[in-house]
Amino acid sequence: MICKAKLIWALGRMPVVGYILRWYAHRFLEGSIVRIKSGHAAGFKWKRCHRYVNGYWIGQYELPMQKAIVRELAAGDTFFDIGANAGFFSLVAAKIVGYNGKVLAFEPLPDNAEYISEQFTLNDLEYCHVIRDAISAYVGTALFSYDKPGTSTAHVGNSKGGEKSIQVKLNTLDNVTRTWGIPKLVKMDIEGAEVAALEGASNLLQKGCVTFLIELHGPDCEVGVREILSNNGYEFFNLEGARLDINKQLPPHILAKKTNEDI
Repeated sequence: MICKAKLIWALGRMPVVGYILRWYAHRFLEGSIVRIKSGHAAGFKWKRCHRYVNGYWIGQYELPMQKAIVRELAAGDTFFDIGANAGFFSLVAAKIVGYNGKVLAFEPLPDNAEYISEQFTLNDLEYCHVIRDAISAYVGTALFSYDKPGTSTAHVGNSKGGEKSIQVKLNTLDNVTRTWGIPKLVKMDIEGAEVAALEGASNLLQKGCVTFLIELHGPDCEVGVREILSNNGYEFFNLEGARLDINKQLPPHILAKKTNEDI
């Protein structure tokens, strides 16, 4: 299934073939149920929706991210998917952690959260939960602006603009872990709010047993994430697990973990 996903991914990058594949994929019936074709979530059911990328149900979406999640998790672990969007990476993790583990998908946009919940129900994943909070530096509420459900651009606060805005509940990682326990892996993709999320995780960072998989959104985000994590003893790796030079610019996706033997 993984080789098949790699082949589909490679074909999709060819201009003409990629166009034909995307044209064909967009012909599906809205709301139809399929099984994910390939990749690390292969076999799970998926309710197709035009507002999300076809790479989800085909299974080839961001294969290096999928591989990193699979490598860092084991049966019985807890996974936090912060900025879960449609919940695809939550399904990847669910396949690894199994019924003795937990998957928490954090998604404040109501349409996205409802969609993730449907995917979990569709696959009878009782150990997977949707948390309709935005993870930030403090507990409270804030305006959340976005363009449309399924968008990759959404922000806490109205300074970034957006066609729509709603009031959302803010929560911190430290507060969440009091209820759900310590995760083994935290994946973050929250459009530049990663720094605020880490600011609300001081207790969690000190425990040293948590690995972070973070998408960096711009230079300010990189500087802030680098400072907070390095100050807490974290080292940085690429998605393949190779150590990164802290003095050089970090790639868009990083793994951060403590590797000291005494931790």
